[in-house]
Amino acid sequence: MRIQKLKNDNSVGGCRNLFINAITWVLITVPLIHPLSSSASQSQPSNLDKACEFITNPLFQDNKINNDGPSIIVDSFGEKVAELNFKPTRINWKLAVLSLLEGRGSPAAQVRAVPPCRIISARQFGTNPEGDRIIISYGPDLKFLGTEAQNPPFVMSVQPVGLPHEPLLALVDTGVNYNLPMVQKNLAIDQDGQLIGYDFWDNDNRPFDKDPRRNAFFPLHHGTTVFSALSHELGDLKIAIYRFPAENMCLFSNLIDHAQRAGIKIINMSMGSYSRDDWICFYDGAKKHPNILFVISAGNDGFDIDFNPVFPASLDLENMVVVTSSDQFGRLPPQSNYGQVSVDLMVPAEKVDVFDHRGVYTTAGGSSYAAPRVAALAARYLRENSGASTSDIIDFLKSRAINSRSKPVSFGWIPDPSDNFNF
Repeated sequence: MRIQKLKNDNSVGGCRNLFINAITWVLITVPLIHPLSSSASQSQPSNLDKACEFITNPLFQDNKINNDGPSIIVDSFGEKVAELNFKPTRINWKLAVLSLLEGRGSPAAQVRAVPPCRIISARQFGTNPEGDRIIISYGPDLKFLGTEAQNPPFVMSVQPVGLPHEPLLALVDTGVNYNLPMVQKNLAIDQDGQLIGYDFWDNDNRPFDKDPRRNAFFPLHHGTTVFSALSHELGDLKIAIYRFPAENMCLFSNLIDHAQRAGIKIINMSMGSYSRDDWICFYDGAKKHPNILFVISAGNDGFDIDFNPVFPASLDLENMVVVTSSDQFGRLPPQSNYGQVSVDLMVPAEKVDVFDHRGVYTTAGGSSYAAPRVAALAARYLRENSGASTSDIIDFLKSRAINSRSKPVSFGWIPDPSDNFNF
């Protein structure tokens, strides 16, 4: 083994290599060749307690390891097997994060410690008795805390009432925790009891809520809270679930085709980025399906996106409505994006009742929760006006908005999108 510097690389002696090789073999090879089950994890933290031998190894002298960034540990074949990061610096560290990797650089475990080397938390991947992947969590002194499902099978907690109906609405996001009872009452399912939708990230039929790009051991969860805002104003309407194709954004064309075949007329997308290139295939797919209305969040940067574009909100699509968040009095909060050309509507969404991926009730705010309020209004209107076209729905939304020259959006402000307005 050797330390690969991200900068200021120095050679490492053979004796040091031998020592690192021995410790890394214990830390990585033993636990990762034999993935843990959730039951085994409660009594055996898979040798992660030996992480301190690695972190505090006196051979890690200040001139042989990065002081202000992560150091990469590679094996004799040049494969990356671990990353060690001291925060704020190696000399005066307050937190050490040791990340262990397995085949092809896949994350396997992560240990966090504070001086002199007290492990405060650890997480590692394992499998449950059914063979489904989980994250196993440990607290201080590697005390077992619990497990978190990462891609569980869909299991209905109660039998659905009535026959399946073709859904009008889809949510495209990081997925949804479809096994929560409060989620299942608004899930679209087919005649075989299967979810309507798809995971275009993992390419399977389990669009479970997780975004591991920033940290695989602490994945972000966004879709379930957006779903909760959407379902809160839907009544008994059902939602198809799609997990967006983060690894290959051109699969958006396939996603939209799939939604069209499922009968979807409205798609809520509370997401975006600064790169137009990310959204070329989405643009082509949306343009190919003018009968689908896309309700898009404007973003939360405080930008006028007419001049500082974000995408897909700044795209020029006739079958798209862009929504930003206002307070209860129609005022634009500092963080809400706006634009008299690019943003169509404002709705109150700064304190929205939601539940998260765990089923915990809380409040949230921002354009991610403004868009679903408009999507739900559009879906309720479409249910009562089944022959309405995309342009008819947009005209209806526009008719409900209070417009004035002082409003920094195109159509105006809808004070209460939960009101059916006697349609």
